[in-house]
Amino acid sequence: MKKVIALATFVLFGTIFVNSQGAHFHRYTTTWNSTFDNLEVMGGVGFTQFMGDAGGADQIGTNFLADFDFDALRPCFLLGARYRLNHFIAFRLNLQYGILKGHDQYTSYPGRAFRNLGFRSPLLEWGGLVEFYFIPDQPTGHKHGQHHKRIKKNKIVTAYIATGIAGCYFNPLGDYTDGSTYELHLLHTEGQGILATRPDYALTSFVIPVNLGFRFRLSEAFSVDAELCYRKSFSDYMDDISQTYVDPSLFAGDPVATYFANPVPGTLGTEPGSQRGDPTDPDGYMFLMVNVSWRFSTTARSVPKYYN
Repeated sequence: MKKVIALATFVLFGTIFVNSQGAHFHRYTTTWNSTFDNLEVMGGVGFTQFMGDAGGADQIGTNFLADFDFDALRPCFLLGARYRLNHFIAFRLNLQYGILKGHDQYTSYPGRAFRNLGFRSPLLEWGGLVEFYFIPDQPTGHKHGQHHKRIKKNKIVTAYIATGIAGCYFNPLGDYTDGSTYELHLLHTEGQGILATRPDYALTSFVIPVNLGFRFRLSEAFSVDAELCYRKSFSDYMDDISQTYVDPSLFAGDPVATYFANPVPGTLGTEPGSQRGDPTDPDGYMFLMVNVSWRFSTTARSVPKYYN
């Protein structure tokens, strides 16, 4: 009898234990989101706008939108990644490629058009930015259900400004009268590398980026950004124009270098020593971009969690 009572007691308490653990196993779960949920990849297309000594608006040279020249717009492309730290701040890496173009034939302002100077250049830019959202993607909603789950409703439109540090590569090119293309820095058009006071210029530069962007959410995963981006470089030779005209005898009879140094010889204002560019104002450029961003999908998983 004692054995029967012991066996019955063991079975009873074993059944209670298993049932209680099973109930807790099914009732309590936990979920988490992947750390990649705040990571986005992006691609974009748009236009470049050069802002330097060559070309520009129909007025005396100035800066930013006041010197905008529609004829100089050229295509550009973007690849990038963004990490959202919170609703107000995001970090971003960019790689952009485009073409820069500027030519005096695009302006009717006499003080610039008479020079007939121009260039085009490939542009490769890389850099990092911090985005500050002044219209943040801050969800609003209410608590709902037994476990007080918050129902989120993200904003459709957000806006940000961004800045950081970047670098760029450029190589100003010119088309000779026979259609041939030349790298202008190799021709020393302002005596760079020939005159002791004018060293050769580098084809890379640090850049200060400033972006203004508006973001339109299409879904939880996709969004579209419209951006106006301004860049100020630390080079005044992105267009191969900076200082003054030099004596053509420096080029030792090279007709190509002589032509690109001064396409309109004998014209008033192009004599040696006359102003060719403005060395006090480094070159800049703009991007007008439309970018599509894809956010890594939110991941929710469940695991057993035992109640103590």
